[in-house]
Amino acid sequence: MRIALLALGDVDGSVMVELRDRVEGVFHCPVEIGEGFDDLASVHDLPRGQYLASKLLDSIAVRKVERDERVVGIVDVDLYAPGLSFVFGEADVLHGVAIVSLSRLRQEYYGLTPEENLFLERATKEIVHEVGHTLGLGHCANSRCVMHFSNGLADTDWKGVNFCFNCCPKMEFLL
Repeated sequence: MRIALLALGDVDGSVMVELRDRVEGVFHCPVEIGEGFDDLASVHDLPRGQYLASKLLDSIAVRKVERDERVVGIVDVDLYAPGLSFVFGEADVLHGVAIVSLSRLRQEYYGLTPEENLFLERATKEIVHEVGHTLGLGHCANSRCVMHFSNGLADTDWKGVNFCFNCCPKMEFLL
């Protein structure tokens, strides 16, 4: 398997490099930084002040994704899904693509002092989680498993970056 991370919109290049390295450390497969796109205007919901995650997924899915490849779009804008006030990310299992937002993973979003390592740890967990979905994994009941559903940052901070003893064998089977 290989994973491509695409910067969509304005995403710091050094953050992309750090996330690539961290995701490689979890999956032990090649992770590359691919060519993204800058124009997010078509998915912006002006009244909400957020971006519709499913439309971004559709934009990524038009890219040809090989059978053994997973593509994750990284945005630094606030995402939402119908019926939810926000999402950290979303995945399209059929096309092997996902989207992850960095926006709410930053301490400064909540008026707090920036903590770069905490931010990068959160972002890595969300990327790993969404890649897990693209491989067919569902949410896990184990609150320490990376596949546990994050209803908020406390859940993301509590869970680990790795798959639990139940999800790990499923991962090996799927790869």
